[in-house]
Amino acid sequence: MSKRRPARVSPRLETAAEHDVPVIETPARTSLTRELTRVEEVNLAFYEAFHRRDVERMGRVWSRSPYARCIHPGWEPVVGWPIIRQSWVEIFESMRSIEFELESVHVEVVDRSAWINLIAHASVTTEDDETFQTSVIATTMFEKQDDEWLIVLHHSSHFLDDDELDEEEDDEIDLDGLGGAGTPFKPN
Repeated sequence: MSKRRPARVSPRLETAAEHDVPVIETPARTSLTRELTRVEEVNLAFYEAFHRRDVERMGRVWSRSPYARCIHPGWEPVVGWPIIRQSWVEIFESMRSIEFELESVHVEVVDRSAWINLIAHASVTTEDDETFQTSVIATTMFEKQDDEWLIVLHHSSHFLDDDELDEEEDDEIDLDGLGGAGTPFKPN
């Protein structure tokens, strides 16, 4: 079982020291570390805007490019900032509060593109005062535009954490025989 961490986490960089190799700080390594940190800060600003249910803050982290996309769990892709913005307005109106715990945060930067994969555990209170917990696995893609990292894709899908898997382990799924001859397929 992986350990949950609060939302304010730092990217974990694998260092040469972990492999008994001397770490040599170079301008390229320092620059990469700075960009990893900048991307993570934008990602945290995204989750802070989500937590505050603040569409204006959300707008500060999104690209206005026509190819920007957002895929909420169970939704069709939403394309272009005006429609993405409206999707956030609808989501924010449907809840009173949301709290996040982020885990397994992985940040990558290559040239003017970056991405983050993570698992987000959320505690939600709806506008009707119903509460529930959910977990999603999310991938967020960033593009560096005018020296600013902006989201061009956010895709999240429901994810069963270890506790939910324990509850579901008796359920068997057979995807057209993909589990083998007579053997039901079971998720890991």
